Amino acid sequence: MSKKVSTVTWTIFLTVFIFHSVLENAIHVFRYFDEAVALLCLPLAAYDYLINKRAKGIKVTKTRKMQLGLLAAFLLCGLAGNFLYQFQPLWVVTFSTVLAAKFFMILLAAGYLQKFLQINLEEQGTIIEVLSIVWFGYYILSLCLPGILTVPEAWDICAKSSLLFALLVFCEHKRAWMYRVALLMMLAMLFLSGKEKAYGAVLVFGLFYYLIVHRKVQTKVRYILYMAIPIAILAWDKIYYYYVQGNGRFAKSIMTSTSIQIAKDYFPIGTGFGTFGSNYAKEIYSPVYYLYGIAENAELGAESKKYLTDVFWPILFGETGVLGTVIYCGLIILLFVQIQRVFFYNKKNYFLLIFMFVFMLMTTFTEAGFMQPMVMVFAFIMGIVLQEYEEKRKQKMKYFE
Repeated sequence: MSKKVSTVTWTIFLTVFIFHSVLENAIHVFRYFDEAVALLCLPLAAYDYLINKRAKGIKVTKTRKMQLGLLAAFLLCGLAGNFLYQFQPLWVVTFSTVLAAKFFMILLAAGYLQKFLQINLEEQGTIIEVLSIVWFGYYILSLCLPGILTVPEAWDICAKSSLLFALLVFCEHKRAWMYRVALLMMLAMLFLSGKEKAYGAVLVFGLFYYLIVHRKVQTKVRYILYMAIPIAILAWDKIYYYYVQGNGRFAKSIMTSTSIQIAKDYFPIGTGFGTFGSNYAKEIYSPVYYLYGIAENAELGAESKKYLTDVFWPILFGETGVLGTVIYCGLIILLFVQIQRVFFYNKKNYFLLIFMFVFMLMTTFTEAGFMQPMVMVFAFIMGIVLQEYEEKRKQKMKYFE
């Protein structure tokens, strides 16, 4: 594939991911874009293993084997709950299965695509600048014409602007003025979103950039835990309101306590995909909500369905039980281990990856975390950067052989 075709293909993918929420409202088919990319994982993985690996005698890396193995185990765990308890019809189970594993499927698919695209992310500065300016311009225009254009949600603004801001700092730039304008626009959008995690993202970004790029310090788990303290202080009003002052009456605390009860009652595999907290459990109102009295709640009932998908850990506990939650945590830990290896190859790549990883960890406590649509672009970028590292590592190993 020529460099020009690769760049155009990558730009189209990134543009659709950034404007996904806008496009899906205008053209219905775009609603399934990230699912389509996720499902690319299966044929690309088969091609990579059967053609590239076996024909050329190249071994599949242990990390890739573990990733695919844990992902398969997670899917089997959730599907076992569907098979045993049959709370939802087959079509709901099918769509929900893809949604539950979508982040890691896109991560893998992006890695396979990178083998064909061979994109050097650091050289894409101009594309990122243009996308940032267009993203900001669309947002301002949508505020002026709310009846005509779809105004992006605050959480969507926060996630996409955080990523573009990080990419702007990461990439090389030919026009300094354009870079500065785009950077200021993304910073403005983060603060305009009004989300506590937007302020947390700026804090995490500044600390990581100083420690990793300037001080050459590798991130440890304890550093991430230290950063959780100021972020918790920023979000304390909401934490106190939902979990303490509400005394178990508000949606988040109800969903959390109910999911723990489901994990106990349906130990160890939960009630299956599409039955609790996920998007299709909301659209096709799950019988599990009636079973646990959630349908009677004003915020979570069948008529309002207002905050049913505003969670992450309760989805894992409810739908896949203790076993599925442990397996999914294994996938997250394995991703962290992969990112840690990049530190010794390229500090800027490592900084970008660890920033995205910590940002997504933050969203697991406020929204649907790794399962929410707006972070699928994170999986796409991470997959490309990690695959780039793998290829450089293999080249280095060949050099020393």
